Amino acid sequence: MQTSSRRNVLITGSNKGIGYSIVETLLAGEKSYDIIATARNTKLGEEAVSTLTKKYPKSTSTLTFHQLDVNDDKSIADLAQWVKTKYGKLDALVNNAAIASWNTNDEEKKNIIKTNFLSVYKLTEKFTPLLSDDGKIINVSSGLGVLDVQAPTLKKALEDEKLTEQKVLDIANNILEYIKDYPGKPVPEGSYPASKALLNTYATKFLINKLKKTQQIYTVCPGLCGTDLNGLTPTKEGEEPSPFGAVRTAEKGAETPVYLINLPFEKNEELNAKFFRDLEIISYQA
Repeated sequence: MQTSSRRNVLITGSNKGIGYSIVETLLAGEKSYDIIATARNTKLGEEAVSTLTKKYPKSTSTLTFHQLDVNDDKSIADLAQWVKTKYGKLDALVNNAAIASWNTNDEEKKNIIKTNFLSVYKLTEKFTPLLSDDGKIINVSSGLGVLDVQAPTLKKALEDEKLTEQKVLDIANNILEYIKDYPGKPVPEGSYPASKALLNTYATKFLINKLKKTQQIYTVCPGLCGTDLNGLTPTKEGEEPSPFGAVRTAEKGAETPVYLINLPFEKNEELNAKFFRDLEIISYQA
């Protein structure tokens, strides 16, 4: 077991995009962490870690790679066991890995829900017992996860006062029924917004009650970033914005997750369980 007094931080999906930028910003920062970068593809993950390690040879943080496929239960279990053996605990879990698509068939819709919610649910449940007494969970969500942009059927179900955790899982497993009346805006298809709404609901209504009173949980909207996830490129000065608006860089998207990682490891009731964008609290509703 590692005896370092530094905090450790695990970021899922960190060989590219926002996850990569979170890792890089931490590595370049003044605070010292034991950073655990993960990716589904071992070769790509190791290459990313090698690139960043060479770029920041004087970093006071350490950077380690471990394979993780969030859709593979064994991969999740192997990573959890490795963290437990190496560190004995986890100080910060950043649930960043996700997929998106706007022109999908039914199977692709189900896969988006699986990757962005059901698998994140399994991973979080696996790691919560390893979370240090003052540890934190940071879910990278989206402004598309707010309730007011969901399909009416899904919105009604998630707002039900009698909603249970099992019901949230049932909704996810039968998502086609709950997004069949999605209005086709602000994005053409409703599975990605639904995946983030499910994640937000799970975190704020159920996961929060499983955490110790001294532990923290946050939700982040990184904004519309130009990454492989959406196939967009950052908007340059003078360029016309995309149909969805101006596109920011992954580095900009990483700012708020890093801000939350760097917050003191002590519960702040004014900030805990809140939804953040650009370092400010926003609404889960609209």
